[in-house]
Amino acid sequence: MRFDLRTPCKNCPFRTDETAIRFSCRERAEGIEESAYRNGFPCHLSAVLDEDDEDGGYEFGDNTQHCAGATIMYQLGGFTGNVPFEWLPAREQERIATRLDFDALVFDGPDAFLDSYGPAEAEEDEAA
Repeated sequence: MRFDLRTPCKNCPFRTDETAIRFSCRERAEGIEESAYRNGFPCHLSAVLDEDDEDGGYEFGDNTQHCAGATIMYQLGGFTGNVPFEWLPAREQERIATRLDFDALVFDGPDAFLDSYGPAEAEEDEAA
């Protein structure tokens, strides 16, 4: 997995504008966010289509770039990054972070990303 991207692509799901790919529901977004944090999130422009994934997901290949939008979102949210990012040596993390475009239209943390899909199921039950 590579971390060479500086800004999210046009259809990055972590963008806040109308060009972003949107998931079908909050539960799917929660699964994506959790997976992105724990396993990383491949930019679909450089990823390999996972033929075994019924949802049409992607997997990392040798030259797959990590999603810049996900990396920026976690940094803005007060996280040092996601788990794959945190596995990198501190010097490499710093090099990547200084290159990122923090002015990009990206959610300012995973909670904001998930909230864009509406309240969590437990919150809906409490409101009823």
